[in-house]
Amino acid sequence: MSQFFEAVSWRRWVCSCRVLPFFFKHSRPLREASLVISHAGSGSIFETLRLAKPLIVVVNEDLMDNHQSELAEELAERKHLYCARPQTLTQIIAGLDVESLLPYHPGDATPVAKLINHFLGLPDD
Repeated sequence: MSQFFEAVSWRRWVCSCRVLPFFFKHSRPLREASLVISHAGSGSIFETLRLAKPLIVVVNEDLMDNHQSELAEELAERKHLYCARPQTLTQIIAGLDVESLLPYHPGDATPVAKLINHFLGLPDD
């Protein structure tokens, strides 16, 4: 970890980090974070984006179907987050420009839910 700090702290900022093994939905550390670096699980991604926090996701390349990379790369292409691999994380941090990220606006699932309810003969609650 010290190699990481040597690589980035001299460039633009001196950073202090708080490392958490996981966080709970709407946790205080997540709400107070100025930058989140997370695994690329969909729950972690969307929770962080809903809170409008700059996000770097690190894809787990050991997953068999690599579903994390599909979601992370798509959201990175749309400029909602940065997508890294373990070997590229320091370069992503060094070149970070949070101002270039665009806000994520979740879609409205109501029309799809109503269509499914109608198909199943259920009321449109």
